[in-house]
Amino acid sequence: MDNTLQILPFTQEDIPAAVELTIAAWSDALADWDKEIARIVCEYSVRYEYQNPALALKIADGAGIKGFIFASDAGGNTAADEWYSVARRSVTEKEQNEILDMVLSSSHGNEDMVACKMGDGDVMLTFFLSSQKGCGKQLLAAMSKLLKSCGYKNMLLWTDITCNHGYYPHHGFELVGEKAFSKYDNEEPFIVYVYKKRI
Repeated sequence: MDNTLQILPFTQEDIPAAVELTIAAWSDALADWDKEIARIVCEYSVRYEYQNPALALKIADGAGIKGFIFASDAGGNTAADEWYSVARRSVTEKEQNEILDMVLSSSHGNEDMVACKMGDGDVMLTFFLSSQKGCGKQLLAAMSKLLKSCGYKNMLLWTDITCNHGYYPHHGFELVGEKAFSKYDNEEPFIVYVYKKRI
């Protein structure tokens, strides 16, 4: 088995492996959720954020994908919304409402926060996940090179308190916005951060 890591284009066929990585990465945040609900949320997130195949990369070795990164200057993915409308039929109405709240707030509302900060020459990193130390840095460098070759000047993204948001300032990103939501946690606010980096 070849353990050499390679940066490659992410394709539609990579979605199942990306979903598995997402489920593993978000396991703590989704620990109280029904497994089927968690899987739908994770798969919708991957499908929704895979908006521009020309700006989607993965890092993999002979054993499989170790991470992926997506970027887009567009908003939303109607094919993912269609997939979601079918997938959510398999769960109860109460669960559908929980999924809908989670999906709409994280995939739609948070991207709107980023879009408000974007100008000419800006692009949004819509999904960035790595399961192996060092892979994230390689993915980010490869995406920066790709975006620069496409004429973009700045990349922006959103993240939240459940993620390793300290990663971004350490890698040259500047905090340009944040918002606290009280509805996610009764004791402490759920905070979403917006970061920006010159390419």
